[in-house]
Amino acid sequence: MASPAITPQTGSTTNLWLLLSLLFSLLVLPLLEGSYAGRVLLLLGLTITFILGVSAARSNLRLITFILLVVALPTAWATLFVNSKPIFVAHCLLGSAFYWIVGGIVVYVVIRTHVVTFDSVFGAVSAYLLFGLAWALSYWAIHSVTPDAFSFPEGTASTGGAESPQVVDFSHFIYYSFVTMSTLGYGDVLPLNRITRTLSWLQSVTGQFYVAVVIAWLVSALPRPGSGVKEIDRRVESFRD
Repeated sequence: MASPAITPQTGSTTNLWLLLSLLFSLLVLPLLEGSYAGRVLLLLGLTITFILGVSAARSNLRLITFILLVVALPTAWATLFVNSKPIFVAHCLLGSAFYWIVGGIVVYVVIRTHVVTFDSVFGAVSAYLLFGLAWALSYWAIHSVTPDAFSFPEGTASTGGAESPQVVDFSHFIYYSFVTMSTLGYGDVLPLNRITRTLSWLQSVTGQFYVAVVIAWLVSALPRPGSGVKEIDRRVESFRD
């Protein structure tokens, strides 16, 4: 297989904006989720991520992502006003499916492209974060249905109130998801049943495979300083011969 052409130019910046929205959602918004305003900001961040995710899905599957967007967004915002476990679980599963599909499409586009740009790297990193969010939402849904699916440190509970279907805040599952995917394994949060244990080791394996193969390949394909000049010199010498 021929090596892809490489260029330092970014071209489209869709993946960069997607990455920035994901970082904002993951790093800033969970710190504010203890308040009603924080929950609103969290949903706004997820909404922006959803919209940018559809924009980043540059393929024939964009229609599917748009349909998921239309269904998932109202469901997500409904959890702000209605304390219903079925609606909450639907929100988690729809969001997880959306992130899986968008992340898969972004990776597909990145791998199929013949020009590796910095935006391609942004896309690959965004897909990694999307997959982490998808796992986190899946764990959140499982735990809301089966509260003993995970063991959390003593004192960990939802800030949503006693009647809230959110047994544990989302930030705890974001933490567990990325600790598992990066195989840090601090051990403060533990999966307790067969489903969560199976999903956890699957996430660890796929997370390491993704970093070792996709991210490493893209980074190694980016041009080094002076590589363009060397390539021109090589072609000139080849032409002279």
